[in-house]
Amino acid sequence: MKYKELYSEYTSLLSERSKYIEKSNTLKKGYISIKTISGKQYAYLQRKIDGKINSEYIKADMVPHIKSELHQRYEIKNKINRIDDRLARLETAVKGLDNSLYRKFIILKRCSEMDSMPMEMRRKTLDFSSAMTALEGIPASEETEIALSLWTAGQHSFIDSYLQTLAKFNLIEA
Repeated sequence: MKYKELYSEYTSLLSERSKYIEKSNTLKKGYISIKTISGKQYAYLQRKIDGKINSEYIKADMVPHIKSELHQRYEIKNKINRIDDRLARLETAVKGLDNSLYRKFIILKRCSEMDSMPMEMRRKTLDFSSAMTALEGIPASEETEIALSLWTAGQHSFIDSYLQTLAKFNLIEA
């Protein structure tokens, strides 16, 4: 393949990004606020849920652990941002060199984003997709349904079934 080093770096960055997102999804989100009530200080984890600020009391012995998780999440977010910057630079460079490779990069990126979804979001996405295909009257093949069910359960990557489906209909090279 032409530009193999670029392709290799791009896929490696996507893999690294997915791992960071997966780790980030396991960490607490928000910030700690300290409130003084009757002369005593209490810590709360605050975060937005459905557009509203939600406060959750944190026991004093858990504050260092929560602070550590929030710091880890911040560090991971910075790493993801650096990876995103590098991915964008690679995409720009490849777009000028080889439009076919650029399209492969975009497919890989979109599939990687699907694989980075939390399991609950995957189920909602699949439910929405099933509803849309039912409305349009275009049922997915049994093979595709199985592959998507495995992806929803985290047992199969999205890109494998996606590329397989594209190849089946001669939309990409196998």
